[in-house]
Amino acid sequence: MKWLSRLSALLFGLITLGMFKEFFDRNRILVVSNDDEDFEFDEGRMKSIQDLKPENYDHAMDLRGTPTHVCVCGCNIWNVKVIFDESEIATYFLDMECVNCGSFATAPTPIDVNGTEQ
Repeated sequence: MKWLSRLSALLFGLITLGMFKEFFDRNRILVVSNDDEDFEFDEGRMKSIQDLKPENYDHAMDLRGTPTHVCVCGCNIWNVKVIFDESEIATYFLDMECVNCGSFATAPTPIDVNGTEQ
């Protein structure tokens, strides 16, 4: 009986580890703290989407051409137009706008990422 309980505990542990591995292989976990510069908290809340527009476009540039994920101003948050299909992003436009300075850039695609890793 003692071996049976040990064997069942071992099997349960292996199944649980397999489920955690599969979960983390399929999903990315985002951790945000109050000290992060990209997320500004106001009384424990993030800024509204309406607040993520530049006050003026004096320093905006047209950076379209080479795909990028970080603006020259240092910001990595973008306004992008997307198409949803069954609650998932199905298509996105390649033109994107920096929320900090208003510069336009080209959004990266999976092909761009795979091409730069080689």
